Amino acid sequence: MTTSLSTALTALDAFCQQNKEATPLTFHRGVEREALRVNKLNGRISHQPHPQKLGSALTHNAITTDYSESLMEFITGVHPNVEGVMSELTTIHHFVNHTLAEQGECLWPASMPCYLENNEDVPIADYGSSNVGKLKRVYREGLSNRYGRIMQCIAGMHYNFSFDEDFWDFLQTYKTGSANPEARQVFKSDSYFALIRNFRRNSWLLSYLFGASPAVDKSFFQKGTDKLNMLGENTYYGQHATSLRMSDLGYQNNAQADLFVCYNKVSTYIDTLKQALKTPYPKYQQIGLKTDGVYNQLNTNILQIENEYYSDIRPKRVTQSGEHPSTALQSRGVEYIEVRIMDIDPFSPIGMSKNTLYFIDVFLVFCMLDGDHELREEECHALRELQQEIATHGRDENYLFDFGKGDVLIKDQGLHVLEKLQAVARFLSQHTGNENYVNAIEEKVQAFKTPAALPSNKIVSLAEQASSYKEAMLALAKDQQQEWLNTPLSKEEEILFANQAKESFEKQHAIEAADTVDFDTYLTEYLIPQ
Repeated sequence: MTTSLSTALTALDAFCQQNKEATPLTFHRGVEREALRVNKLNGRISHQPHPQKLGSALTHNAITTDYSESLMEFITGVHPNVEGVMSELTTIHHFVNHTLAEQGECLWPASMPCYLENNEDVPIADYGSSNVGKLKRVYREGLSNRYGRIMQCIAGMHYNFSFDEDFWDFLQTYKTGSANPEARQVFKSDSYFALIRNFRRNSWLLSYLFGASPAVDKSFFQKGTDKLNMLGENTYYGQHATSLRMSDLGYQNNAQADLFVCYNKVSTYIDTLKQALKTPYPKYQQIGLKTDGVYNQLNTNILQIENEYYSDIRPKRVTQSGEHPSTALQSRGVEYIEVRIMDIDPFSPIGMSKNTLYFIDVFLVFCMLDGDHELREEECHALRELQQEIATHGRDENYLFDFGKGDVLIKDQGLHVLEKLQAVARFLSQHTGNENYVNAIEEKVQAFKTPAALPSNKIVSLAEQASSYKEAMLALAKDQQQEWLNTPLSKEEEILFANQAKESFEKQHAIEAADTVDFDTYLTEYLIPQ
């Protein structure tokens, strides 16, 4: 354990002892889980519209769509404990699976998609006739023209996390000598960016331990690829891959490859993103803004909007109506962080396990308390290269990786970081009485000792047994849905989701009725720099 981490834990322990009424170890978290809707008989992507029983994808607070009309996204509220997240996500999945079963569909359980015949096989999400709905649609048309629709069908799990105010009282006092409320938000933002920098230095560990996308259906590469091996006739896989989703074979983006987004301060982060928002990109200029009066994309710059920037973690602030994310950050500071690196866990019917969420909690506390320094541009590029190497070679036990201080085996470096995480987990368990923190880390210590237990290894084994990735994942999908169907919906669940659907359609209709300008005018005003 590093001296800085040890010192911080000692100080936090003293704070807890002296402030018995405070709750500095309460964290707030919520998740977003993505999943494709597929035909249960053949595993093909659904071409049916978003089910009416699930409400409006534009305005529903818990059930929506991502890129495709068939790529669902389930969003929990904010919870002070992991169990609250798991419970809400379970309820959502229970209702959705019963609804999809009525139309012969189920949820694809993995991050890498099912068989996709071609680009046009993927239906782009529809959000209605309002200007904001059209904006979301045109943005997705832009993604289609820039990167192709198939890549946009990759699914992930996003983890939103923030610290309680009592924790900020401790950290601000520990680092500055006083819990000054007037300087609190600036301190929070600077501290969250320190967390992000440490996250980027250590996020390779999450790819190794939780990566669950080492294989993909052959159709994902319409022109084939020589970077992967064949498993049977219809599956590509990386012999030592952990997460093709997080590799250059997943979110391919040449325009962003050399984009340096600085994570040292809120101002520099915003400045670098805004620069990309106003810098034309020749390839996108060739696509053109419109064809025969129909929008091909929102603009021809490197980024159409800020969310187009792909990152494994983001600083976030809840936005107001019509407000850009960077404007919210600039005016009110960082409110929480969004972890975007996590693959879907195919072996969980809700795409993640309780221990995974506890592990992330420990990991983020470690990233906040461990020593930090600002990232230089060359270090950022080196970390990106490391992330790519882990994604494609992480399961090679003899491969030497450079973690910043020379070549090291991943097992040695992994156990070194896990030792620090164990110290954090023991502290959290001791002060909360919740042993799940310790259990979550210990489970992954064992994974380094028995790599066959890694999700990525298990996926390859399943694909081998089933003769293809598609057949293995479809079998999992059917089994998981049957488990949901074995428990009937309660009256309370039916009423809850019926009311949510009704309210969401009412909100959508109100938004559509409130429009006072045409879409061209709306888009021009929306894209004005804030």
